[in-house]
Amino acid sequence: MLNYFLIISFLAYLAFFSIKSYNQISSINAFSLGRRKISTAALGATITATWISGSAFTIDLTEFYKEGSSFFLASLGMSIGMVILALWIVPKMGRFLGKLSVASIMGEEYGQTVRIITGILGCIAASSKIYIQFKIMGSVLYYLLPSLNEPICIVISSAIVIFYSFSGGVDAVVHTDKIQTACFALSLVIGVVLLNTIIKHETPVHNLGDHFYPSHLLSLNTEQQIDLFFLCVYFLIPSMSPQTVQRVSMGINLSQVKKAYLWSSLSLTVFLFFSCYFSYLLFQTNPHIPSNKILSSLLDLFTLDGTKAILVIGIISMCMSTADSNLNIAAVLIANDTYKLNTLDNMQKLHFARGMTIVIGLLSLLFCFKEGSLLDIIIFGHLFYMPIIVPPFLAVIFGFKTTERCALITMGVTFVFVVIFKFILKYKFNIIAPAMLFNLIILATSHYLIEKWEVLKCFGITSKLKEIKNV
Repeated sequence: MLNYFLIISFLAYLAFFSIKSYNQISSINAFSLGRRKISTAALGATITATWISGSAFTIDLTEFYKEGSSFFLASLGMSIGMVILALWIVPKMGRFLGKLSVASIMGEEYGQTVRIITGILGCIAASSKIYIQFKIMGSVLYYLLPSLNEPICIVISSAIVIFYSFSGGVDAVVHTDKIQTACFALSLVIGVVLLNTIIKHETPVHNLGDHFYPSHLLSLNTEQQIDLFFLCVYFLIPSMSPQTVQRVSMGINLSQVKKAYLWSSLSLTVFLFFSCYFSYLLFQTNPHIPSNKILSSLLDLFTLDGTKAILVIGIISMCMSTADSNLNIAAVLIANDTYKLNTLDNMQKLHFARGMTIVIGLLSLLFCFKEGSLLDIIIFGHLFYMPIIVPPFLAVIFGFKTTERCALITMGVTFVFVVIFKFILKYKFNIIAPAMLFNLIILATSHYLIEKWEVLKCFGITSKLKEIKNV
């Protein structure tokens, strides 16, 4: 009974906070960035919580259980990527503080067409993560309420998240992140103690799980090594996702953002170690758990009254904080950077963004038709955003200035590259890293051929770099 009391109290508190927050949001800026008086600890917590999502926890549990040390090695790339972001990218983003979105930044640099493309692709990338959080929340609710079917539980969980994000904006996201950090840290400690107790006193060790040890990496075949390499690179590259840029923009100054990302990198590393250890201990209790039963098998082990509720609240708040964050930035991308972007005032954009929160939340459910693991769905959602948007955005950050037409040419050619290799030739490996490299090559080539060397001048196509310098 204590488990249900704690969970119902948590959901009731979220409903109360949502209603209370509704009238405190008075503009699209407040909806997207909050009041920009966030502390370093709170900023670090919301960055960490966005990374340590319900999907991340479930994916890590599942992939560590199946793949062991190879997935752990790849996942450490995320922590290293955050350090790269903190030390080399954030210090160059001072002029982007307070900007509403990555699309508005791209629009200022490359024009309105690029802004709209960025807004649409950013919204698609965010939607894949939203759906996964809905699915995991639905699975947890179905575990607690087996009398319902899982699709109904997914609908209920999506309604909770949509209402919360609709009402509170990014401040609500930060608020749930604090709850997530406290509950999940406590549940990790409880979980490790419980699993160790079970293994020592109740369950014989079935299998040592050789794939959890570093020596397993030497046994991988060529195809597995290629997959591992591209997955490592995918995790290592700072994704510069819409919510990542939003977190930077929320900061008071660059020093605060840098510290927040470094602390988040450390927190993420600790989380990865704990998740891998969880999977290792689960493997000791039963080496034959189906992938879709690993999370429920973990919940079954929290038998002490109240402990299951703490883990469930931690998972739900993880899902909510990530879904809220992606819902918030996706709605802002559409309201601020695509639909009538030059004609709506701040209040009109706020009302439209709130409406789009509902629409995008419902459209995110379309990802349920995508086959594959949760990791496959996330990668699919970023299949166009990272290769098409991230390289020219990084070029802007590092001062490589080019024209709108070069950016559009590069985006178009990269789009064709991805479609050919992923959908026509149907290569199975992760195409994102090679496509990003291809984008950079085309961006630099088109810039020098068209703008610097003017090799197309004989066709009347002259450089537009002087126009940029005069702006």
